[in-house]
Amino acid sequence: MPVPAADAAPRPPGDVVLDIRNLRTYFFTYDGVVKALDGVTFNIRRGETIGLVGETGCGKSVTAFSVTKLIPDPPGRIMDGTILFKGANLLWGLDREAKFKTLKKGGRVKVVRRFRRIRQSQARMMAVRGGGISMIFQEPTSAMNPIFSISEQISEALLLHRGEMVIDGLLSASAGRHGRGEKADGVRRDRTERASEEGLSSDRIDVAVDELLKVARQNDQEALRVAAQKLAEVTGLPSIGTQSFYAVRGGWADPESRLPEVRKALRRLNMSPLQRRFLLRERALRDLNQELKNAYMREMRQGKAELLARRRISARRLSLRLRTFYFGLWGVRGFVRRPLKLETFWQSVRLLEGVRIANPVQVARGYPHELSGGMLQRVMIAMALSSDPELLIADEPTTALDVTIQAQILELMRNLKERVGTAILLITHDLGVIAEVADRVAVMYAGNIVEIAPVKDLYLRPLHPYAQGLLASIPRMDDPSKSLESIPGSVPNLIYPPSGCRFHPRCPHAMPVCKEARPPMTVEGEGHQVACYLYHGPVAKG
Repeated sequence: MPVPAADAAPRPPGDVVLDIRNLRTYFFTYDGVVKALDGVTFNIRRGETIGLVGETGCGKSVTAFSVTKLIPDPPGRIMDGTILFKGANLLWGLDREAKFKTLKKGGRVKVVRRFRRIRQSQARMMAVRGGGISMIFQEPTSAMNPIFSISEQISEALLLHRGEMVIDGLLSASAGRHGRGEKADGVRRDRTERASEEGLSSDRIDVAVDELLKVARQNDQEALRVAAQKLAEVTGLPSIGTQSFYAVRGGWADPESRLPEVRKALRRLNMSPLQRRFLLRERALRDLNQELKNAYMREMRQGKAELLARRRISARRLSLRLRTFYFGLWGVRGFVRRPLKLETFWQSVRLLEGVRIANPVQVARGYPHELSGGMLQRVMIAMALSSDPELLIADEPTTALDVTIQAQILELMRNLKERVGTAILLITHDLGVIAEVADRVAVMYAGNIVEIAPVKDLYLRPLHPYAQGLLASIPRMDDPSKSLESIPGSVPNLIYPPSGCRFHPRCPHAMPVCKEARPPMTVEGEGHQVACYLYHGPVAKG
């Protein structure tokens, strides 16, 4: 006799990154209320990849947008449920964000929104998005800003989520070059490590530059990469190695003519005291931003607002900006930001290299409308991976890419999971990709999870008729003569969803009980759960 999942499944272990319970997301339209998600429950553990599969219109993307609270409001609203991210309830205060009134005419529902509560909720989510939860969107053209260059958009993500590391790298390299560190007016000393006792000798840098030019004469790209990497190690800034590589590449006939470009890259090691004070100010501001994020996370974990603490942090941040207002003056702003702007540009180039873009410098200087859909998708993937998130939501990440590039992107995601322990929610129609990279699979139909299982168990023993139909519709290498099957019908209108099991109008095994009540989720093996009366109901009992 199958055991209900609620009774048999153990409590999620402590390494659960995301725990979704009874999530309901509706869209209020003039035709009626679309119940896009109606009781979705699953969890993702640290370092685990879970695949979310189903037909178009089943609610996969709505699930991703609900986790990040990017549901367009209006017309959408998260109605109920719990989303726990590392123990913090992302939906805390949801019941106070809106009121619902049923109108007499037509039975439509009117939503009265409390925008102050909604703004507070969005501010709390800013502490999670990007750094904690990162997302690869299905439509990169709608996620990119057309008036900013590619490097500017990647740089914004870098400074927002990894700004401390970027600034610390610049300060540390500059301090090592000069063997000292300054303290800005009213700003405490940065926490970067002191330069080593011998410091960075100009002779060592000159030797590395001479070696780079010597290798450039050989016209060997791999050897030139190694020489540029050695220069980066001497200076302490990997971005200088990248900039120097592109400065001398192609100049094998006369590499000395590229020497001014290499010297230009090394100028970031000779920052003026004003530029260092600006970086120290930016470092202090990011410390305060991190304190504010921690306060928001405590609110979502404890379910209690820390209004006084947030006001104090905001006051300190405002005081620091006022005391260093001169960094925003015309003529000063561009000068003090120059080292940081160059550093983030060449770090953006390094990220674009990681997603196998052929000419990353040209792409970084270009704009979204100049790139194809596949190139934009790779830029979006580079932005998502740049922050080393704890949870990566990938919504059709390889749909617009060539087959060879798909394998490289999936390998990047696998490396991120192994290196950082990132949990991945992979949304795709490609069951071949799921079989290759996923640890578990959740099958979704019409806003419900109908089956969830380890990937091998699902492919060897699919239980739900919908999962069986999906697998029967793909070709098999071991049986090429097997004819492909299709699932009759289409996904139902979720304004008027079918009663009981939502799949019963298309199910070849439908029974009268399937039309009366929704089947419960039951455990049919280790980690294998299914919602079907074939395994829990009158037929199963008999």
